[in-house]
Amino acid sequence: MFEAARADGRSPMICSAFRAWDTQVSLYQNKIGRVMNEEGLNEEDAAIKAATVVAKPGTSEHQIGLALDIVSSEYTNLDEGQMETEDQKWLMENSWKYGFILRYPLDKSDITGVIFEPWHYRYVGKKAAKEITEQNLTLEEYLGEEPVGDPTENIK
Repeated sequence: MFEAARADGRSPMICSAFRAWDTQVSLYQNKIGRVMNEEGLNEEDAAIKAATVVAKPGTSEHQIGLALDIVSSEYTNLDEGQMETEDQKWLMENSWKYGFILRYPLDKSDITGVIFEPWHYRYVGKKAAKEITEQNLTLEEYLGEEPVGDPTENIK
C-alpha cells in the first residue's frame, strides 16, 4: 500500500502500530487524567469519555496487531485536519485495495463508540475491505453487531 502511495506521489507514514499492554495502559490512564483535569469529571465519567478516544487496555486493535495509525508526512497531528491532507485522501480512496478500512469513519461514532479518527486503519482482508468500503459500512455494521451508541450520553 505504501509503495503504491509513493508511486502516486503520496508519502503517508505509520505513527503507531503494535502496542504492548503497558503502553496501552499508560495511554488510557493519561487520557483519563487529562479528561478529569480539563473537564472536571470524576474518574468514572472521565474513564467513559476517555474510552471514546483511547481504547481500554485489552480492547485496542493496536494490541492485537490489526491496526495502524497512518498520518501524512506533511501533517502529523492526530486530529481531523488529517482528513484534509492529500495523503489521507489517497488512503481513504485506496486502502481497501490492500485489505484496510478506515476504522472510525466520519459521522459513525454512534455505531462505533469511538470518535472520528481519519488516521486509524484496520486490516480486515481484501474481500471484507472491498465490501465494507463499497457499502459505506463500519466494521460493526459489516459483522452485524449492535451499534455501540454514544457511551458519553449518561455522564453526570
